[in-house]
Amino acid sequence: MDRRTLLKGLAALAPVMGVRSVLADHHKKGSLPAKTCRLITQDITGPYMVDETPMRSDVVEGQAGTPLTLNFQVMDTFSCNPLPGALVSIWHANAEGLYSGVENIVLDAGLKPVGGKIDTRGQTFLRGMQKTDVNGRVSFKTIFPGWYYPRPTHTHVVVSPPDFGEVATTQLYYPAEVCDQAYLGEHYVQRGPNPDRTDSSKDSPGDSSDAEDLWMDLRRDGDGYVANHNLGVTFYGGMFGELPDFYRQS
Repeated sequence: MDRRTLLKGLAALAPVMGVRSVLADHHKKGSLPAKTCRLITQDITGPYMVDETPMRSDVVEGQAGTPLTLNFQVMDTFSCNPLPGALVSIWHANAEGLYSGVENIVLDAGLKPVGGKIDTRGQTFLRGMQKTDVNGRVSFKTIFPGWYYPRPTHTHVVVSPPDFGEVATTQLYYPAEVCDQAYLGEHYVQRGPNPDRTDSSKDSPGDSSDAEDLWMDLRRDGDGYVANHNLGVTFYGGMFGELPDFYRQS
């Protein structure tokens, strides 16, 4: 097998590998600062992604819930520079555990459907997309996500570079101890706490055993919450070929 064929094969495997293992040596050698340049752990897209996502910063769209501001900074893990012009898309459940734009199937504790499907197709609440600014930053105004069985509370995030397709797909999780407080709020208390007791001090959310970077860092802010999170991404071609011009940042 020649080198070109090998590289093409590795490039094809990159999404499956989550790219994470390919960069392991860089992180072990300390060449990438852990806080800002760490590659975000890949996680599944899930069944509730839709084709059309509004370009906006305020995704509330009339949904009742505790205010939440999500602040993200997208970093290029090769240069350790902010990545301007990247598209960041988010979506999550409302206070009742429902997504917009889909047929929601409600499950009981035995993972059996409860009643019929709840159809929210044609609605776009709690979905939004923005381009990062010159500092690689975006901010979304939303509400604290509700839960649905059998998942820990989470927000879906997809980061794509300008005009080049998907780079990173992940889910960011909310510690159970924070959720317990949030779910005492008037719009959540009737459903009670999330039965999933995933503990951020002990457990890894998602499928990775090394996924501590998927936990949201939340703090109270008035009557709501604020979360700040770095999203370290890379471009597959950067490992197997030339970087595009927009990645050549000094």
